[in-house]
This record gives sequence, structure tokens and C-alpha cells, in this order.
Amino acid sequence: MTDDTNSRRHLPVSEGCFVCGISNPAGLSLRFYVEEGNVMARWRPKAHHCGYENVVHGGVVAAALDESMAWAAARVVGRMCVTGDLHVRYLSRVPGDIEIVVCAEVEKAGRRLVHVNATLRSGDGVEFADARGRFVPISAEETLATDDEMLYREGDERPFDPLRAESDTTA
Repeated sequence: MTDDTNSRRHLPVSEGCFVCGISNPAGLSLRFYVEEGNVMARWRPKAHHCGYENVVHGGVVAAALDESMAWAAARVVGRMCVTGDLHVRYLSRVPGDIEIVVCAEVEKAGRRLVHVNATLRSGDGVEFADARGRFVPISAEETLATDDEMLYREGDERPFDPLRAESDTTA
């Protein structure tokens, strides 16, 4: 993985999402980006993300892995995806006072199901959890309605523009 931020293309965010929402005070406020084809995010947990003092709650770990995999799937199939199943393997406790890196990549993609893998590790590479999941693409209409609610910044990757263009020509 390169640390060159110029090669990163950020993905959009939403207002209230627990994982990427910019207006959710309890949320993670992750800013996902694409680097070398993987969907990634870096973040520092806050005390309210911990179950025990300085140990990130397992549900928070699962949420970060799930969201990263959903974005990886969505980018590949060009539609928003929902989780079909999710398997998280916890390797060790996640400290609440360090930078965390989430990385997801698509293993296999079909029209109806996308298989994705992800890891959650420290900034210096210590792996705390990994996950695999299967994601189901939602309809074009639902994807575009959801995309209409997303917040894009200048230079963000727009993964659903091809779908929007296709939808405009068939309308």
C-alpha cells in the first residue's frame, strides 16, 4: 500500500450513517477512499466507540468492516449493495487509542452476489480482525435514489454516474 494521498480517490459520504455520516455525533465519521483498487479508511476511535476502557466494541469493528466491503462491492457492480451475510473473525482486541486502517477488496463479483474480504489493522500493520461477506446489489432506482442523498466533494469518485447515464438514455 502506498501512502501517497494524491493517488487516493475519495468516496461520497452521507449525513446520518453510523459509519460514514458527517452529522452523526455517535458515528465513526469514516472517509472511505480507493487506493490501488481497494476501499480503505483510516480513523481514530473515540471513547464512546469502546465497550471496555480503551477496547473498541466488536460491533463497531464489524460495522467498519461491513461498510468498507459494501463500498467495495458497489464500486465493482455499479450499484449500492446490502449485506447478504457477514462473517467477522476477531484476532485480538482493538485498542481505542491508535489509528485504525480498514481495507476491503472484491474477491468475486456476479450480477446477483459480490464476495468481498476485508481487514482491520493498526496503522503499522498489526491485524486485529478480518471479514468476508456476500453483498447483494439493489435496484438501479434504489441506487440512484440513495446516490441523490450522498454528499460529494470536488474530486470524489462518482461510482454511480455510469448507471445514471444509462438510466437517462433509457428514460
